[in-house]
Amino acid sequence: HGGTLDPLASGVIPVAIGNSTRLLEYILNNNKKYLAEITLGVSTNTYDREGEITKQADTSHINQEDIEELLKNFKGEVSQIPPMYSAIKSNGKKLYSLARKGINVERPPRTTIVYSILLKSYDNPVMKIEINCSKGFYVRSLANEIGELLNCGAHLTNLRRTASGSFSISQSNKLSTVIEKILCGDPKDILLDPTDYLENIDQIYLSENETNLVKTGRRIKLSPQYSLKNINMALAFNADKSFLAILAPDYKTSEWYPKKVFPNWSE
Repeated sequence: HGGTLDPLASGVIPVAIGNSTRLLEYILNNNKKYLAEITLGVSTNTYDREGEITKQADTSHINQEDIEELLKNFKGEVSQIPPMYSAIKSNGKKLYSLARKGINVERPPRTTIVYSILLKSYDNPVMKIEINCSKGFYVRSLANEIGELLNCGAHLTNLRRTASGSFSISQSNKLSTVIEKILCGDPKDILLDPTDYLENIDQIYLSENETNLVKTGRRIKLSPQYSLKNINMALAFNADKSFLAILAPDYKTSEWYPKKVFPNWSE
């Protein structure tokens, strides 16, 4: 499956089967969108509603304008310290395992990007915000930092991932529906072609001769229109316009070389 969600979270998780599992690494690098509910006035040790309360404060003086002005600070490149209650490993041990034993370790900050952050509603002390961010962004850490900057504490009370890359919640199916379709032997109407959702990767179409070369793992000539382009890879389709391979450019030799080949993609 394509990523994880915190226990209190819900929403989009791309799930791959068959040949599609070999494309998950490219899908996981895409941006994420969230709808988050944050409660001011209460901090917890896990930064969410499942943790122990560490601080409480009055929030009656905080208005919508205060929050809107504060959120402007989070747009763009953001440096975050991952929460102790996370699956990141330190010396081979997951941080949340250490945290449950009362052990706190230093975590180096990580740089992520917030493309947009919007206050959807505020009914003191509860605010709802919509976030479009890069991979690796911790909404729980955002909630905690908002509380610190407002000097009242805060924690995440609800989280819904509304999109993962181009996969939106409107296209998604409940897990129960997926299981039912599989058990009935008719999952086709819930399956999507992952190549349709790798829109950030260039596409090239191969001749019959190029198709035969790529199928056997051999290189092909880099076409002139790509010789000066700064790209890392391309989706290659055969003469029948069926997906065949992921190619990477070798600019020194002006050739494409196969990174992953899918000779039986449609099966």
